[in-house]
Amino acid sequence: MTSSIAFIAALGAIAAARSSADFKAGRAAEYAHQSSDQVTIGAKAYDKPELIAQAFGKKTDLLKYGVLPVLVVIENDRSKTLDLRDMEVNLVAADGRHAPAVNPEDIPFLGNPRRGQGTQVPMPVPLPRKRNPLTGPEIVSRAFAAKMLPPGDSASGFFYFEAKPERGDKLYLNGLRETPSGQDILYFEFPLANNRE
Repeated sequence: MTSSIAFIAALGAIAAARSSADFKAGRAAEYAHQSSDQVTIGAKAYDKPELIAQAFGKKTDLLKYGVLPVLVVIENDRSKTLDLRDMEVNLVAADGRHAPAVNPEDIPFLGNPRRGQGTQVPMPVPLPRKRNPLTGPEIVSRAFAAKMLPPGDSASGFFYFEAKPERGDKLYLNGLRETPSGQDILYFEFPLANNRE
């Protein structure tokens, strides 16, 4: 009896891991998007726990810690490669506040309740530490990492913002350049389609 319960629990864990492992971004036009100069950029704010679970698994509740992941898809239909190394991405609130993207390696340190408490008295008996839910490997592996984008290709990944989702949020991207000329591509700014009321 206990072996069958353990087997069922293991199958459930595998299925949950597989659902987040199978995450794949769609085309840019499937999300809120903007096209300019044969470049299309689409984005979707993952502003609900169900969306977070699809992309990162059920144990990584980024919203609880004040981290808003935004999926960005860039499609290059130009005849030249795009240089994305200097790309800047900001989340712009309806009232004009800007939140720059946070480096994925810094995510585990955001929302830490112990930050700023000073020194703590050591316990005579060491207690087990609670695992930080923001250290999941999916956070770094699913981050936007493309530095160059060849003609006819696309790249996707998440940018992370230390912000709460709000109605009227916009995404602002600039710093895309054509290689080898170094010509700047027009900046992109478009509203994220979120359902927050």
